[in-house]
Amino acid sequence: NKTVLDLNIQDRFTSLPNMGKVQAEYVWLGGNKELRCKTRTLSAAPASVEDLPVWNYDGSSTGQAPGDDSEVLLKPCAIFNDPFRGAPHILVMCSCHLPDVDAPQGLGAPIPTNTRT
Repeated sequence: NKTVLDLNIQDRFTSLPNMGKVQAEYVWLGGNKELRCKTRTLSAAPASVEDLPVWNYDGSSTGQAPGDDSEVLLKPCAIFNDPFRGAPHILVMCSCHLPDVDAPQGLGAPIPTNTRT
């Protein structure tokens, strides 16, 4: 039994009114260089990457932090139009950082697996 995507159903959901909200898909590389992502709903489209909030995730689930101190911060670096959800939604490419309460935006050093390859 195969599950087939009915494009009519997809079209129905992607054409629903978004009430001015924007889905921002934060994307980063996991501990094994696999793509990771999570979605944040914004009240409006950002004018620039600097307008996007820093976000966090549990680095122990991606092999990027120990379980006892596992917060990793996502720093937005670039914005692209989302080709899957369409306008006004966006893809947000991120770098991964250790938290540092004394640093600007709480962003410490990049984590060791924070690479582009």
